[in-house]
Amino acid sequence: MFSASQLRFVQLVLILFGVIFILFKLRPSTHRATALIQQGWSDYHDWDDFNAIRNETLEVQKVFAINLVSRPDKRDNIVLGSSLSNFHVEWIDGVTPDEVDARYYPYDWDHGRKQTEYAARRAHLNGLQRIVQERLASAIIMEDDVDWDVSIQAQLQSFAHAVQALQLQENRKVPTQSPYGDVWDILWLGHCGVSCKTDLPFYLTPNYPTIPMPHHFLPLWRDPPAFEGYERPDHSRLACTASDAVCSMLYAVSFSGAQRIVAALSVSPSGLAEEIDIGAQFDVSVGRMCGNGYLRCFVPYPSITGSFHQAGSRAKSSNINDETGKDEGFFSSGVMYSTMLNINRILKGERAVHATWGDVDVLDVIRGDITMEKGSIYIPKAKNRN
Repeated sequence: MFSASQLRFVQLVLILFGVIFILFKLRPSTHRATALIQQGWSDYHDWDDFNAIRNETLEVQKVFAINLVSRPDKRDNIVLGSSLSNFHVEWIDGVTPDEVDARYYPYDWDHGRKQTEYAARRAHLNGLQRIVQERLASAIIMEDDVDWDVSIQAQLQSFAHAVQALQLQENRKVPTQSPYGDVWDILWLGHCGVSCKTDLPFYLTPNYPTIPMPHHFLPLWRDPPAFEGYERPDHSRLACTASDAVCSMLYAVSFSGAQRIVAALSVSPSGLAEEIDIGAQFDVSVGRMCGNGYLRCFVPYPSITGSFHQAGSRAKSSNINDETGKDEGFFSSGVMYSTMLNINRILKGERAVHATWGDVDVLDVIRGDITMEKGSIYIPKAKNRN
């Protein structure tokens, strides 16, 4: 026989299990829950070696920069900046209008656009052609006026967590080749503006220490990504499946992605150009390919990278547009702790770097102390499952 105290204990245990069972049965269906369901990173963590992103190619096979031979000043920027950030850049020569006879432009090119715009598009295609020719599994292509945060490797590790989680949530395919996952064509890391596919999950990393306040963002040519029932907090970075983006400052592309873009923008088999391309600038055409599903594109918001402008004439800032006006000083845009603006501090061996603007929360930081939290998946209501 049980003692009185033992009986009371058994009764309490039974009551506790009963309460848990009732609460479980009465839990709200995900179809009737709020517009978004949050899931922790632990639900999707499958790749262990995110530290590989700190290698000299940022854990793609090669990093390329596009640069006109006539702009050695910009090449100096990238060579020095990348050396201080511990990654290696190879070069794709830029293209000038006189190097491509207009008679040989793609048949669907809009000849109302500037010849310099086609030359810039051709330079990106030359980079993609090289990826295909060398059979690179993936590569980064950047333009030569890009700037990046001194914590670029930590930022890319955080983004890899995010895009791997998004791919796993959709495909349940465990990555085997890369910490960025295996199911993507474009990782659009540097942009001026973006829109997301709002019926697909997105990933949010909170308390992100290197995000500028919104009034310091690059000029947005797209509204900030909008999900029903949700607004991104100012210090959080969002990652999503892109439906459009503008500016091709820096992006990663997979081998299959490079093949598909070369097909759409140049070779155009079986009328592919009419279905995919609009005879526009490179970034506009690729943005459309992301939107219509021809490419699978992932993007951070706000942009991870920004741009840098040397002091001097405004004409130095662009080789596509004819800039005029008064001389300007050095400035960086879109990056909280600019590599280019902190070059002298880094060369002196100083650990602390200075923020790009004076109105930020933390004006000076130690480079190695910048870390990112792990975030969560948010699933739009239409994607919820019981």
